[in-house]
Amino acid sequence: MFDFTDDASGREKCYTTVSQLPGFIDPTQVPTKKSPFSAIVNHPFAHTVEVILPEDVYTDIQTSLDKLNKPHSARVFMLPSDLLEHEFFNTYIKTGNILMISEGRAGSDNVYTLQDGILKIELGRETFERTGLTGKPIRSGGRKHAKERFLIELNLRLPSMLHGKKGFDRIVWAFKNVLNQSLAWLFCDLESTPGDQETKPIQKQSPQMINSEVLKTKLSQISTPPLQGLVSPEMSEGDMQESCGAFAEWIAMVQLGSPRVSAEDAVDSYLSRYSVPGDEGTCTTDLISLKWHGLISGPWVLQLFNSLLPSSPWFILSVSALGRQAVEGRDGYTIATAPNIHCSSVASSGNGGEVSESGNRNALCWEFVGATSIE
Repeated sequence: MFDFTDDASGREKCYTTVSQLPGFIDPTQVPTKKSPFSAIVNHPFAHTVEVILPEDVYTDIQTSLDKLNKPHSARVFMLPSDLLEHEFFNTYIKTGNILMISEGRAGSDNVYTLQDGILKIELGRETFERTGLTGKPIRSGGRKHAKERFLIELNLRLPSMLHGKKGFDRIVWAFKNVLNQSLAWLFCDLESTPGDQETKPIQKQSPQMINSEVLKTKLSQISTPPLQGLVSPEMSEGDMQESCGAFAEWIAMVQLGSPRVSAEDAVDSYLSRYSVPGDEGTCTTDLISLKWHGLISGPWVLQLFNSLLPSSPWFILSVSALGRQAVEGRDGYTIATAPNIHCSSVASSGNGGEVSESGNRNALCWEFVGATSIE
């Protein structure tokens, strides 16, 4: 009806994966190379996490979810050279495990990220050449009039990264003489609780602690599409894309709180032509949305996902990531899990629907890759 397409949206991508979940998952040996676990691991910096599940299921598992440590982080103002200060460096980087991301927009500002002891710095050409450090050019994505930018990667956990070593002293010099602007950072210590931070070196930076409280929203009388047989080997590629796309659209409508997915909706078809996919098999369900905001780490999301798997027959996990790349940056992902999403062996059920004879639990994962953020 309306043509809202543009060049940027044409470059956006969505990678969809249908996978079978293992019957048992060892929390200490999660198969992080397989979907959907790989999607969680590949997005270490998240700012919003949302879970949608049936309200009656949440009532049963609320106690176990409350036992999860709340996501916690801090906002601090630091010089890059403060990262190399002896106590902070030895406590958090050499022996600890922290996540840090600085203010700034990828593609135009100096941006720092720290994960697993690896400090990544994105700089413009002029600043990069002044630092004297080794780096590599970053893809421009074919953007016109965009200045060339470089990425410096420093593994600060290497044995050679010690005060007094020649290579390390070059980094110290660059931080004191070139990269000497104070920045706002988000800081997350993966190995401690909020109460433990009172005696840690981060207190010297006067951090503003951020405790992510869960926001609960009841979604009553929602028309829910059938999840069984959402995709099958008999489907053509086009039909599979349409089926997965329609389900993803329904998830987005639920997240927005749209009245179009309410079972009581009676809008005139002249005003809205949207209908819940699978009209004949839809059911009315009371849902609940659980949402967390803040700097949320991948390990915490993985812990949340693993705690939901054995407890809920189906749920939807949606994560929005902090942008770290100007070109084809990872924007986030959505995971839907339920029995028999992928029916490889189909038999008729008593209520007229179709279910897989194996009864396997499947996951449908969408990974979103954004277009170039700067034109």
